[in-house]
Amino acid sequence: MSDRFHLIKNLTDNAKQHISKVVSSNFRIPAKEGETGISGGYWENPELHGADLPVRRHRVNTEKKRALVEKVRSLASQGLSITAIVLETGISGPTVRKYLDKDFNPENKDYGSNRPSKLKPYTEKIDAMLMRRCTFKEIEAAIRADGYNGVDSTIRMYAAKKRRTIKEAAAEALSNTELIERKWMTKLLYQPIGKVKGITEEQVERVVREYPVIGILYDIVRSFKEIVFTKQVDDIDDWMAVVTKYGIYEIDSFVSGISADLDAVRNAIRYDYNNGIAEGCINKLKLTKRIMYGRCSFNLLRNKSILKEFS
Repeated sequence: MSDRFHLIKNLTDNAKQHISKVVSSNFRIPAKEGETGISGGYWENPELHGADLPVRRHRVNTEKKRALVEKVRSLASQGLSITAIVLETGISGPTVRKYLDKDFNPENKDYGSNRPSKLKPYTEKIDAMLMRRCTFKEIEAAIRADGYNGVDSTIRMYAAKKRRTIKEAAAEALSNTELIERKWMTKLLYQPIGKVKGITEEQVERVVREYPVIGILYDIVRSFKEIVFTKQVDDIDDWMAVVTKYGIYEIDSFVSGISADLDAVRNAIRYDYNNGIAEGCINKLKLTKRIMYGRCSFNLLRNKSILKEFS
């Protein structure tokens, strides 16, 4: 229908449909200003694949061990016996003696060394197949076809460790993000930010930075409402030409619909007339019909409708 109410409703509903396609339930944005978002999750974002996660984990574990060694040596310098240190720290006696050795180094001397392995030439292919979410059997069949002749347990151990690293890297990335419910963003198509209590203006700005198409949709709806409410009839053609350049299917569908009845759309924008009275009468009639459904005759429906008009 080419009245002002339905024109705006159809456009906002179409924009809402596209927002639902952009995200399934929630928007995920950086928790702090300036951080990089991860709207697609691990598999769609190579930067989240945790290449440096083992290195950082090794550094953290080394620092923990170094602090424990210093604590053991500090307790020993205070005159505590090995038994007392064991009770204080909860570590075993042999470990205490090892930490007290002046030549002990908390760094893992073998870390980062490349030991010979039959699996080594195939790790890149395994990583690529894990990226495609291939099963263990598919991975084993593929690398054996390429010449791997080692035991399958080596493949399984490597794949399990890699998957664990992937999971930890994704969890680490997710911890730096904030979830914004989609319903608050769709409400902004219908109401100004001041009337939507579930989201702040700063959060909206961060969502738009991470999902630029949302800002485009807001601009499209806002500019159309401005044309309608200020009766700028001559601007409707330029508006259609601009919004179709974005290639948003739902918006293109709306433009196609109003193009088929453009004279009626222009008249709806130009004149103050509306069909609100007719719509109200139809809604009252439908309500009465639903209340009576299956129990009364047409004549009673007619009489009730007439009586309502004069009551």
